[in-house]
Order: sequence, then C-alpha cells, then structure tokens
Amino acid sequence: MLFCRLMPTVFLLSATMLVAPALASVPEPAHVLHHKDGPVDQTAKGRVDSEAFLRGIVAVRLGDDLEAAQAFRTALQADPANMDLLRQAFVRNVMAGDPQAVELARLVDKTPEDRSVISALVLGNDAATRGAWPDAVQYYHRAGADPMAHLIMPLLLAWCQQAQGHADVAIDSLLHAQSSVLMPFNALHAAIIAQVSGLSDKAGALFEQAQKSMPGYDMLLTRSYAAWLWNHGQQDKARTIIRKLVETDSILGLAGPALQANISHYPVTSAREGIARAYVLTAFLLRQQAHEQAQQGGGAEGAALNLYQFNEAARLMLGFALSMDPTLVDARLMLAEIQDDEQHFDAARETLVRVPPQDPLAIVATLRLAVLETTNDHPADAIPLLQHLAQQAPGQIVIERALGNALSQTKDWNGAIAAYTRAIDLANAQKTPDWTLLFLRGMAYHEAGDWEHAKSDTRAALAYAPDEPLLLNFLGYGMVEQHEDLKEAEKLLRKAHELDGQDAAITDSLGWVRVEQGDLAGGIPLLEKAAEQTPEDPEVNYHLGEAYWRVGRKAEAVDQWNVALGLHPSPADEALIRTALQKAGVTPTPQTTGQAAPAQPAQEQGKHTP
Repeated sequence: MLFCRLMPTVFLLSATMLVAPALASVPEPAHVLHHKDGPVDQTAKGRVDSEAFLRGIVAVRLGDDLEAAQAFRTALQADPANMDLLRQAFVRNVMAGDPQAVELARLVDKTPEDRSVISALVLGNDAATRGAWPDAVQYYHRAGADPMAHLIMPLLLAWCQQAQGHADVAIDSLLHAQSSVLMPFNALHAAIIAQVSGLSDKAGALFEQAQKSMPGYDMLLTRSYAAWLWNHGQQDKARTIIRKLVETDSILGLAGPALQANISHYPVTSAREGIARAYVLTAFLLRQQAHEQAQQGGGAEGAALNLYQFNEAARLMLGFALSMDPTLVDARLMLAEIQDDEQHFDAARETLVRVPPQDPLAIVATLRLAVLETTNDHPADAIPLLQHLAQQAPGQIVIERALGNALSQTKDWNGAIAAYTRAIDLANAQKTPDWTLLFLRGMAYHEAGDWEHAKSDTRAALAYAPDEPLLLNFLGYGMVEQHEDLKEAEKLLRKAHELDGQDAAITDSLGWVRVEQGDLAGGIPLLEKAAEQTPEDPEVNYHLGEAYWRVGRKAEAVDQWNVALGLHPSPADEALIRTALQKAGVTPTPQTTGQAAPAQPAQEQGKHTP
C-alpha cells in the first residue's frame, strides 16, 4: 500500500464507528435494493425511462461509474420528480467524479429529509473549490454529524481555517483534537498547514513530531518532510529518508529515482490539495477496516457484502479526493486496486491510464497497469509496457518477473526464461534468492520441452522451500510424466499430500503415480476423490479414465475421456485423450452438456503444469 507502509491494529476503526455510518452515507432509492453486484430494480414507477435505468444498473455491475452516471441522469430527465432516481443519479455522479454531481446535490439538498452526509460533503467541496470557505465550513459542519465524516472533520475544517488566513488556529485545533486514533495524521496535516502558510520553523518541528508518532513509513509525510529538509539545507538527510521509504517496498522502489529528482517539491501546496489528502486518508482507513473484518471471518456471503459496502464508501471518498485534485496519484492507485478487486478491469484500466506521466509515481502506475493487463488475459498489451519499464528502470526484479509472467501468458517460453533468468541473477546479486522465481523459470522450461532444466530449477527451489507442496507436486508429477524414478516421485507426492491433503491436483498426482506403478486399488480412490473435487479438470478426468480402463471398467473409462475432451484440454492433453479413445475403438463424443467448462488458461486447470 503506497499511502502508509504500516498500520497497526490500534489505528483501525471499530466496526461500531464505521459500518453503519458508511452504509447510511450512501443514499438508496426506496425501491432499489443494494446487492454486491449493484442495485436491483424491484418495481417500475412513474415515467421512468426503463432502458436508461437498466443501462445504469448494468453499468454499476460492471463498475463503469461514468456510464452509470450518464444513464441515471437520462432516466431522471424522463421523470425529474422521482426522488429515488435523483438519489441514484446523484450517488453515481459522485462516484464518477462528474461535475454534475454538484447540481444534483443542490437538488437533493432542497428537501431536508433527503439531505445526507454525501450531499453536504459534495456541496462543501464545491464551495472549497470556488474559494467560498465560509460556505464550505457550513456544509462540512453539517456533514460532521455523521460518525464517518466526524473522524476527518478536524482535517477538513483546519484546511478551511488555513485558507481563510487562520493557520495558527488550524494547527492548534488539529493538535488538540479529541480523537487520538488519527493523531499522527493530524500532526502531519498541521505541519503541512504550517509549511503552506509560511510558518517554516513550526512546520519543521511538527514534521519531526509526526515522524516520531507515525507507525511506519508514510508516503505523504516522507515526501513533505524531505522537501522541508532539502529546502533548509539538509540535503543528505532528505535523501536518506526518501531512500528508506522506497527500500520498504520493491514496487515503490521503482519510483526512487523520480522521488529523489523531485525531492525539493512539496506534494501539498494548497488547502484544496490538503482536503483531497484527507479524503484519501478516509478511504485508506475504510479499506483497512474491510481487511480487518475479513480476517475476523464470518459467512462468505456476508463477508462479500461487507467488503462491497466498504469499497463503495472508500470509492466515494476517493471520488471526493479526485474532484479536489484530479492529479492525485495516491487516490488513483487505491481506486484502481478496489476496481480490480471487484473485477472491473476496464474501469481500473481507465483509472490508471489517467495518471499524469510526469508524476514521480507514474512508473508505479504503469507497472500496476501492466500487471492488470496480464492477469486479465491481455498480456500482449502488457509486454510493451514492461519492456519500456525495463529500459526506463533497468535491473529491477519486479519488472523482469512481471515481464516473464506476461511472456509466459503468450507462450513465448524462451522470452519468459530469459526474463526470469535476469530476475534470478539480480536476486542472487542482491543476496535475496527467491524460490518462486526459480519455480516460474522451471515451469517455463517444462513448457518449452526442457525437462532437465525444469527439474534442476525445481530442486533448487526446494532447497529454499523444502516443505512447499506446490514444488513437491510439480517435481513429483513431472517425474511421473517422464517415467523417471517413480518411487522417488511417489515419496515427493506423499509429502505434498501430507502437507496439503485437500489440494485436488496433489491428490490426483499421488493417485496417478500409484496407478503408473500398478497399484490400481490404491490409486483409483485418490483419482476419484480428485475428480469429485475438480470435475472440470480434463487432466484429472483423463487419469481416472485410464485407471478405469486398466481395471476393465471400459465403458466408464470412455465416459471419462469424453468428459475430458469436452473440457477444452491443452493440446498435449487432448492428444493423449484422443489416443486413448482410439485405443478403445470409439469415436470421440465430448460430453459438453452440464459438466464442461469454458476454456481456461492452463495454469488455472491444476498445479501439475503451468
């Protein structure tokens, strides 16, 4: 996380303070229920433009807030008196960061019972943007009745005071705020207010105070304090704290040179930018609370709904941040993370491509975009981005790893091997060997048909992680494929099964090695269990069919092979299945009804091979 490197439990908000307020702050039409995938229409009413309304619902489910905002506005035009539609259009325009959210907020605000913390914040932000600071204070005070907004209200009001020339009052209010939860962040904003207001000596003391109380490395604090140190003749100390920040995270390390080059520039220079940072802080705390609740367990459906609700609230806060400062990269990175978590790839991509290229963190956004492209089956779009990054920031393990992954997705095994080799060499030179890199290269060697190098890399990885089931299974199953020392292969697979007996791929591997050694009675139950666990894995179905054939259950064997053929196997597996069916003297009739699944990338069909 770029916003704050570490955040202990003491800094997490309690569920009683956050959950209900977060939900209450999102206006909901009376006849539209929120679902984790978006609003669900229950009834049609009045003169609603149903086509536009449904288009809005679909856009919400796809995470396309811009389209949703436009669609709900269109629906509202057909029935301007429909307050339900007004609320829905208002929320989506806020989420999209559309300027029309302000006008919609004014419409919502006309009816006292329809006013909400969100409409108050929107109007407060608008007043702040226009420099109407007394009006902003009035609206923020109204929003402060909500516990969620109350938490950051000292920050919002302090920046309003600073903008009106009352920096000392603003600083004093932050340092004596009642909530101790945000004290390090209050001290940080007090320091920034002092710097923006020309109170340089006070700023320095407050930056030092904030640094002592902050749990870990905070991006905003580090950049602000480094700029202060640099501009006060302490260049070495300034460079040191930037260097320590980027050393905490390999991805953030990519931005090290750019952060050093921009070390003299303060990241916040106005009240408007300070308010934007306050909203990013709120979104961050919401995300932290969501993760905390997820770790506490609970039902899967309830946990998913809670996460959706927290994400909605966080996205609102990030929308506020970007409305105050559209160039704020911290907000865009966090927003893209939420959108990706919710599987809204196009929305996340749009968020990242709008990062200003001159920003010091632009390189981080580019890497994030490349990884997003790769994981969402667009590796061809990721490769040129990563190749450019490799030229821009040579010698970075994280870039070479990502490039290897993208090249693997396109089945450019030689290119992937070369990228992983560069990453491995860099890790070794830094005395930080990484078994996962060896494993990735080993899988690429395997796919390229070079089993000896694949085996060597996997054994080398096992030297660092001897109890890793993934490695044990890959090596053991590969040896079975090669009909190589089946007793050692079974030993490896038994250990993998002991470590992770619920993994279907490992269960299948252990069953298959037994079958290959003639232990059909011991192997078939394992293969049947694996097939029950993963009925849509063609490799598992092929193995079970082969075992049935060998014990004379030939009709069942043919059924299993036909099922496997209908599950879009890899070319190598398809060849084995068709050979088996030819051996049985039957014409392939893949059973694609009911059990077949859409084709998936090979690495998603089990852990035998990449």
